[in-house]
Amino acid sequence: MNNIIKGSIAGATGVALLMGGFGTYAVWTDSEDLASNGVTSGALTIDTDPGVYDDLGTTGSGNENDWDEDELMVPGDEVSYTQEFTVTGTGKNLEGTIALATENMTNGFGAGNLTRTVDVTVTDAGTATITKVDATNFSFASPFDTATLTAVVTYTFDDVSGTTDQGKTATTPASTFTIAQS
Repeated sequence: MNNIIKGSIAGATGVALLMGGFGTYAVWTDSEDLASNGVTSGALTIDTDPGVYDDLGTTGSGNENDWDEDELMVPGDEVSYTQEFTVTGTGKNLEGTIALATENMTNGFGAGNLTRTVDVTVTDAGTATITKVDATNFSFASPFDTATLTAVVTYTFDDVSGTTDQGKTATTPASTFTIAQS
């Protein structure tokens, strides 16, 4: 073989070897992990304790919660039923409403002789801004961890004469307290 042909073959082979990766070729690289992550949801709950009755006609120490639900009213009596509700609201951007949907009283008494009023107050707002809208409705604009609301139902048996409204019954069905995100 001719030296020129041999030289050409050797040169082509060298170029092919260099282009085929047999030479050195370096680049910089780096890596970093995306840290473990996630999210957790908050809560919106309402719980209650049993309520207590109180004879508002008796005052002074030792006379608190001194009415039993089975006792009978007479004209001039005023009795309250008090129940506390614990509400919990956690989570950023949480806002909503708290409402007591009062049911109508079934009243066997004469017109206006037995009246009922319902009022709810915030007894401990926690860290929230809880705004009273009316006697049974509230709004809140921030998470509040735990707050306490107190519902008071007051029954007043007006003075009547003779045998008016003896043996009559009035019943207030259970009412629903609801806390909702808006």
